Amino acid sequence: MNKDEVLEEKKVLGSGGYAFVNLSEEEELQFNLGVPHLFLGHIGRLDSEKFLRYYCKKCAKEYSGSPRIEYENLNENVGEGVILLEKGEYKCMNCNNIIAQYRKFNK
Repeated sequence: MNKDEVLEEKKVLGSGGYAFVNLSEEEELQFNLGVPHLFLGHIGRLDSEKFLRYYCKKCAKEYSGSPRIEYENLNENVGEGVILLEKGEYKCMNCNNIIAQYRKFNK
């Protein structure tokens, strides 16, 4: 990250909650799906330092900091030249509820 880069607080959604993260304008454009919302599943794995707080639907509570980030580097061939590089989950630190899941494939 460039030290002059401006970060903005953005709400990113997951099926089990949402989070507020600091993203640069470049990151926001990269992760935008053309709809007015950003999704953790599309963003993939973010550094825990980017998280300001998150909300867990199961606990019905907001927590400061980052959810737990669990991931595996698979490098698994899933067919026709497509390789699943990594899969991961964002989980609530309190109840272990999955806030969001993501998959990263080769390009």
